[in-house]
Amino acid sequence: GELEATMLHAFIRNAKLRSWLSRADCPPAIQECKVLFDRMYAPKSATSIDEEHAEDPLDDSVQVPSSTLPAVVPEDLYALIKRQKAVLRARLKFNGVIYSRASTHVGNSQVLFYPRGDQLSSPVPGSIRHIYATPAGELVFAVHRQLPLDCHDTIDPFAVYPDFPAKLYSSSFSSHLENVKVSWVVSHFARWEISSDRVVILSLCRVSTAIPKILSISV
Repeated sequence: GELEATMLHAFIRNAKLRSWLSRADCPPAIQECKVLFDRMYAPKSATSIDEEHAEDPLDDSVQVPSSTLPAVVPEDLYALIKRQKAVLRARLKFNGVIYSRASTHVGNSQVLFYPRGDQLSSPVPGSIRHIYATPAGELVFAVHRQLPLDCHDTIDPFAVYPDFPAKLYSSSFSSHLENVKVSWVVSHFARWEISSDRVVILSLCRVSTAIPKILSISV
């Protein structure tokens, strides 16, 4: 099933990456990104997990109670929603995954999402600036999208490693916010600045969407 495929795929990728890192002819791009491997494959300690959940008393609902009082929204959020007041949240937990605004927890604010909810398009990275409730009470993210690099001037060294979901992006974000529903989010991502104008974005998605491909992977 999907769960077994995900576990097998993760195990194989882990083993292959460990093998590359221990070889003398390990590709420079792989050696330089060991910090990303550690973030992707190293298990969390019991202490860090306890601390994360201790900060998040929320349930898995994306609806706010009607009795929740609204607050004055920041200027950048007002430009997006055209309302002076809204219910604001620092964190949201949905399907067991914790999301936060960047000012609360940077790592939990980094999300890959389908633009406008279009699942036929490729997920794009962004940072959650605000978590707010719509007039209907649905909690939504206000996100700054990570800008792409100019593909004509840049060669992405990770493009030749299809089993390692990393990609180069600009270190800059879009100047405007966009709405992102929780259901549009694919996963969190790790972000590593390799220069003043470039970052590596690594998907932390744990679900395999290519089960047949697993059978062709050799360790």
